[in-house]
Amino acid sequence: MKKKIEISQAEIDHLKVKDRRMSDLIEYLGEINRYYTPDPFTSLAQSIVYQQLSGSAADSIWKKVNNILPKLTPEAVAAVPENKLKEAGLSERKVNYLNNLAEAVLENNVQLAKIEELSDEEIIEQLTAVKGIGRWTAEMFLIFSLVRRNVISYHDLGIRKGIQWFYGLKSEPTEKDFKKFERNFSPYNTAASFYIWEITAQNLDQVFKNAGELSTANKVAYYDSPIGLIELQASQGELLRLHFQEVKRYQEGEAAVLAAAKKQLDEYFEGERKKFKLPLRIEGTDFQESVWRQLREIPYGATFSYKEVAEAIGNNKAYRAVGNANNKNSIPVIIPCHRVTASSGKIGGYGAGIWRKKWLLEHEKKNKL
Repeated sequence: MKKKIEISQAEIDHLKVKDRRMSDLIEYLGEINRYYTPDPFTSLAQSIVYQQLSGSAADSIWKKVNNILPKLTPEAVAAVPENKLKEAGLSERKVNYLNNLAEAVLENNVQLAKIEELSDEEIIEQLTAVKGIGRWTAEMFLIFSLVRRNVISYHDLGIRKGIQWFYGLKSEPTEKDFKKFERNFSPYNTAASFYIWEITAQNLDQVFKNAGELSTANKVAYYDSPIGLIELQASQGELLRLHFQEVKRYQEGEAAVLAAAKKQLDEYFEGERKKFKLPLRIEGTDFQESVWRQLREIPYGATFSYKEVAEAIGNNKAYRAVGNANNKNSIPVIIPCHRVTASSGKIGGYGAGIWRKKWLLEHEKKNKL
């Protein structure tokens, strides 16, 4: 029988204080539900059954194992014929692992009767001496059977992927990165693990670039365009960002500049507006800002090459840097970086997708006159 793991308010408060990003993650997710198996032998046996299997397949096999062994004890596992367990869907290797576990408990090499008295590392040392139980399985046992409060596993892919997203890392965290995270949220790393697991479980990594995007002080509005949902962000009467999103990420707010932007986007997509007139705030290097100003001078329905933009700003050899500045443009469409193409005649890149760039160019060509 599984029981719910209660996350205390003290744990939540500690995590929130340690890092604003974690505070935002907790606020975004709200209450999360995790459960534990109080009987340690059942928990360990289940972890062996579930190794390297999909959830549905493992659930089916586990149900059959419980039908064969309604009272799951070391004695019962040691006594059941191996072919019975294989009939339930267990591989010969997993049958051996279960027998190894039962033998270790019966011979008191794994001291389940005194397990609560042992430290985390003492438990891991005992369990990993049993063939079929690795460190990850032992760490999951600490969480999902004993409910130890300061456990996080570097060996867990979901944890590594979650930390990568949390910090906005380009690749999975090194052990040094992991230790930084672990130290920061100690002594409540188990609760931190639960929230980190929810990142991939709820596909937050597909919606937000990192934890820093989970909340915003900016005013936000959404616009359903012919080429996808547009998220607009503004602050202090100026438009800051225009990005294409799959879903609405934030609660919408009211601001005059957002209303004006949506009206002008309506006119643009209807083929009536040729130039946007909005207060913009976009910050970059002097070179980037010079490129962005020049982009706004490219006529509707026309295209410039990266080289032509470089020449227009008086830096003939900087066409590659022009391309990089294009990629850093946080207000596309309104600052029309889609009008910049390669000198060869190829369409060139576009951060929001080449198909959108093609659509915008064809739309302007059709409505140019």
